[in-house]
Amino acid sequence: MRISEIAGVMDEAAPPRLAASWDRIGLQVGRADADARRVLVGLGPSDELLREAAERGVQLLVCHHPLIFHPLQGLTDSTPAERMAAELVRAAIAFFAAHTNLDAAPGGTNDALAEVMGLADVRPLAPAELKLAKVAVFVPSSHVEAVSAAICNAGAGQIGAYRDCTFRLEGTGTFTPGEGSRPFIGKQGALERVQETRLESIVPREGVAAVIDAMRRAHPYEEPAFDVYPLENTLRTGGLGRCGMLPRPMPLAEFAGEAARRLHSPATRFAGDARRIVAKAAVSAGAGIDLADAARAEGCDVLLTADVKYHQFLDARGRGLAVIDAGHAETELPGVRALWSMLRARLPGVEVLLSEAPAAVVQRAPA
Repeated sequence: MRISEIAGVMDEAAPPRLAASWDRIGLQVGRADADARRVLVGLGPSDELLREAAERGVQLLVCHHPLIFHPLQGLTDSTPAERMAAELVRAAIAFFAAHTNLDAAPGGTNDALAEVMGLADVRPLAPAELKLAKVAVFVPSSHVEAVSAAICNAGAGQIGAYRDCTFRLEGTGTFTPGEGSRPFIGKQGALERVQETRLESIVPREGVAAVIDAMRRAHPYEEPAFDVYPLENTLRTGGLGRCGMLPRPMPLAEFAGEAARRLHSPATRFAGDARRIVAKAAVSAGAGIDLADAARAEGCDVLLTADVKYHQFLDARGRGLAVIDAGHAETELPGVRALWSMLRARLPGVEVLLSEAPAAVVQRAPA
């Protein structure tokens, strides 16, 4: 399978529009038109992961953490990113990253963390709201299925977990082909009446150009008639963090212990009254303490995340929100395993491997 096809599957699972503006995602090293027979999925670039990729003979690395965050000054060994990028080029291994877009996507990193922690009635803590447009195009009824498939494959018609959402209305289109035209139907100078379908669908505003381009390529007319309407309503799809109910109310210390056990994180830390009963929890894989206000606003008793600083523990505790820090890699690894499982199901004929290299860069000193 071509790497561009695998990238298409990744973009569908973790839409790039959900990524933070500062993030760097997508294909970072390698050729989109190259073939990949074996793919390795891991948390992020490291010397151990690169060695594993070479030893296991993969053509593509798919990681949660990007390799390139800032422009490279060269492909030397002056920085770890430059050195690893050069090694990937020499080994003909491509590198693809899905970072904050995978965090925000339905079924992504945060949904996987919520599932591991046993949360119920899960929903985004900070929903992503997309500005929408409606595209309406008039198509001869014989070609409506082809045009519908083209615009939906280009990004139209996605509403939550539903795909290919369109509306169709039958009618009669009229036109007179002028001099120099090459009409698909009709003759120059003669008024033509055609049974047509008005096909309309919604699309995120930033995706309108791609949808129009796909429509033009699939449409049989030289000059298809279409309209684009900006919409005031927005679409909530995914978002940062998740909140939900615990399987049962329990003391904070017990929930912290569950996090340590389920996430294999013995160095889990928490702040708050250990005996306080918690029932509603927020989770944010990786560094998510910035969602503390959102967690409080949702009535959560506790936020499970990582990379929490001492003063942030104090501030949250003082505002009535308990906080658990279970480790950066530990909170993100459930999402990596979910990504591996998804790619195995979606890439027939491609061997998709889960990295066995150590994911946690920071090691714990013995007590």
